[in-house]
Amino acid sequence: MATTTSGRSPQLAVIGVAADGSVASWAIPPLSQAQTLAGPSSLLQHFADHPARQIRLTGPVESWIPLLQKELAQGSLVLLASGDPLFFGIGRLLTQYFPAEQLAFYPQVSSVQLALNRLQIPWQEATILSLHGRGVERLQDALRQGSPLIVALTDPEHTPAAVAQFIADLRLPVRYQGWVCSQLGSPHEQILPLQEGEKSAFPSPNLVVLRRVEPEPDPRRWPLVGIPDDQFHTFPDQPGLITKQPIRLLTLGALQLPRQGVVWDIGAGTGSVAVEIARLSPQLQVYAIERNATGICLIRRNRQRFDLENLHVIPGTAPRVLADLPDPERVLLGGGGKGIRDLLPAVAARLRPEGILVANFATLETCSEALQWLRSRSWQVRVEHIQISRSTALAEGTRFSPLNPVYLLQGIPSNLRLQ
Repeated sequence: MATTTSGRSPQLAVIGVAADGSVASWAIPPLSQAQTLAGPSSLLQHFADHPARQIRLTGPVESWIPLLQKELAQGSLVLLASGDPLFFGIGRLLTQYFPAEQLAFYPQVSSVQLALNRLQIPWQEATILSLHGRGVERLQDALRQGSPLIVALTDPEHTPAAVAQFIADLRLPVRYQGWVCSQLGSPHEQILPLQEGEKSAFPSPNLVVLRRVEPEPDPRRWPLVGIPDDQFHTFPDQPGLITKQPIRLLTLGALQLPRQGVVWDIGAGTGSVAVEIARLSPQLQVYAIERNATGICLIRRNRQRFDLENLHVIPGTAPRVLADLPDPERVLLGGGGKGIRDLLPAVAARLRPEGILVANFATLETCSEALQWLRSRSWQVRVEHIQISRSTALAEGTRFSPLNPVYLLQGIPSNLRLQ
């Protein structure tokens, strides 16, 4: 049984109630001794036979505070709340208006605990978000970061269907398996799968559970060029750290790939661009250079997934590892352009006649550094600032969510002309 820090019985006991009307064992003494019960009708109905005087609370929870203060001035009071009052419940509001010595909390199992135990999912790493009055956009950061487990507490406006549509609009580089858990703990409890783009209505109250899953290879979704982002193996803690599909397409255009020859992809990351290049022509030998151990593993896994014998993984740091590679017809610089001062001379010395250099830069400073170096050596250079936004649902309308901007540089030695 909970007590105040002074050891005295609390004057305002906040008792969590499950959907079936049950309370935790430690809440039974203060509940049985209560002279006054306050709470919404949905909770008071479970205690119709309780001898205490009952106060039905209606309207916004903020409007309950003056009445609770008035009742508390006259004696002890029990307030009924759903689940755990301090977990996205009224508890936070009460701590702002009542001193700690007047409060004691007796939680019941929360809806999140019930949902994840029903699904048998360990939840110590869960990201838990409330959409109440906030909107499904609150999910964006967790989804883009690839959080392994997300729980969203919904409301009548921000429904499971709205969550499903929002996920579909984001076109994430990872996939999530979803469930809608409704009326947990009640005789009408149900747990149903949530499909991407789901339109169905679900009984309230409910919450949505999203668990990240490893994407299954689906060759039917593999076009000749422009593979969907979610078909690649990506960094588990940063699934968005991949060259996005539209940037890959523009990069391939800037490379003006020959039908055969050698391509270096320096700072290949997950290998998404290298995979696209290798798939376009078996006569192209593609060397994906990457120094990050996780990235090296991902490139190898993606090479295996797409069954590419002409994609070669080169662990290590450029320019050190370039010495043993054949001279390239095309070079792509990725990885954010780190060490550009050392890379450019090494690449320029090895680039074959009629070769083309392409680079993707995240910052203006690195792009400017490369631009100055190439122009000082009479290269023809073109830079494009790529800013792409994707449509996402916003209530009944549509808004645009921007991708990170990229500076796409194409450099051609002075003996050739830009196309």
